[in-house]
Amino acid sequence: MSKFADILREIRTELFYPVPCLQCKSYKTSCPRTVYVKDLVSNIKDTVKNPKKIRRSHSFSRPYFTIWMILVDTLVIIAALCSFSFAPLGATFKKIKKPLLRHNLAYETVTHMQQENFWIGPQYDDLIHLGAKYAPCMRDDIAVLTMVEAEKKVEDGTGCCVRKDLNVCWQTLAENCTSAFCDFYEDKVCGVSRKFCKHAEDSINDTVWKGPKTTWPNCRVGENRSRVDREQFPALACEVAARPCCFGLQGQCAIISEEECAFRNGYFHPHHSLCSQVDCVKHVCGIDVSGLYQFYRFFLPTFIHGGILHLLTSLLFLYFIVWPYEEGVGWWRTALVYILSGTGGTLLSGLLTPYQPMVGASSSLFGIIGSHIARDIIKIREWRKGRHLLREHQTRKMLCWLGICVILLIPGLLPWIDNWAHVGGLVFGFLVSMVTLTHEVPRCTGDYLIRITVRIVLACFGVLAAVLLTYLFYYKQDLNLHLGWFNCIPFTSDFCKDSCMELQPRVENV
Repeated sequence: MSKFADILREIRTELFYPVPCLQCKSYKTSCPRTVYVKDLVSNIKDTVKNPKKIRRSHSFSRPYFTIWMILVDTLVIIAALCSFSFAPLGATFKKIKKPLLRHNLAYETVTHMQQENFWIGPQYDDLIHLGAKYAPCMRDDIAVLTMVEAEKKVEDGTGCCVRKDLNVCWQTLAENCTSAFCDFYEDKVCGVSRKFCKHAEDSINDTVWKGPKTTWPNCRVGENRSRVDREQFPALACEVAARPCCFGLQGQCAIISEEECAFRNGYFHPHHSLCSQVDCVKHVCGIDVSGLYQFYRFFLPTFIHGGILHLLTSLLFLYFIVWPYEEGVGWWRTALVYILSGTGGTLLSGLLTPYQPMVGASSSLFGIIGSHIARDIIKIREWRKGRHLLREHQTRKMLCWLGICVILLIPGLLPWIDNWAHVGGLVFGFLVSMVTLTHEVPRCTGDYLIRITVRIVLACFGVLAAVLLTYLFYYKQDLNLHLGWFNCIPFTSDFCKDSCMELQPRVENV
């Protein structure tokens, strides 16, 4: 049985990889068809007599990189599921209602829109914590900064709403403060006064305190509240019942109670009074960011998956596509194509859909498919006269890979599947393979130097494309090509509404 398997492997090697020719010291390209057939039959006969010949001739590389990727992907999803809770199953938002005692001491039904995950995995904001592609974490995002500045102007119009019994207070807009039960102090921030600054320079800086509220130092009354005259300073003597809470996929901020913040799965700031004093994007991204931000998010999403089904899909592709590919070209070429195509796909996705979180190895897997297409083009070019059957076979094989690409791009037209990452991985995988698969170029042909020159040109083109995409991502953020339809076709007016391809309002004044 093992001898029969060795024969099949040898036949597979002879059909899909160039074989040595007696008249050409390198790879068989210009040998007549009769000589090729004789070489093929001779090699098969030798294999029957001595199966160990495979190890000396066209031996298959062990798929070390594929095994490593399977292990890493599995361990990462296990760690993610152990660290974060499962999101509701679905592809939109789940509306959750719950009666809560709010900051105004009234029971109200609070509605929270919780993001669903059809991959059976964590919530998308937890995936951003892990390292998903998300533009505000990767650059100094102009759209986010513009929104923050607009929100600060709104927050400058807030004041301290104090209940008439002087028990509790909270920061809000005048229209949200009921005059029948509360008093509104427009020029105050609840629980903040220059008299209680810990640093002397903050208390004596008149310029800061005469400016907008969003520029005031966070000088909290704290434990000194009991010593403040309630009649004279009601905005300082009251107990602040609402503080900033950061929640949601895009870092919304609301001044609400701690109980309501927990219901929204948010991060409560008990030592701050205004949303302008906290950085909600920082809490979404996981750490403080500056300069180039978290640039590692260009390649880290390749090792993260959105859930159990997402991982199983990647494992199937790794086993049936990447595994035999690595057997043919070796581990380092596979690793190079896999990582660079994944990075290129993330870069293109970050440019065209910056606010849609993206994880998964799909861009890398499309890169492997692009590499298969590149190998087929190389072999079709090498098989000249006397190789019509094999040339036709390789052409059909290339068309088959192209058909697989088209089929796999169709699901990407639905929400939460990033087609631009797929296209970027496919293109970069093709370019990297055309450059790195020089071992399949026969050196005995006269135009060998021309082909190497073409590969150098393609390498320069790939580098320039990566540099251009990086430049556009960081410095041309207002570039809007209106290509969102390729990621999600709007069959109805709200079909793509929940895919988060556009930036949503981040601050909510309660």
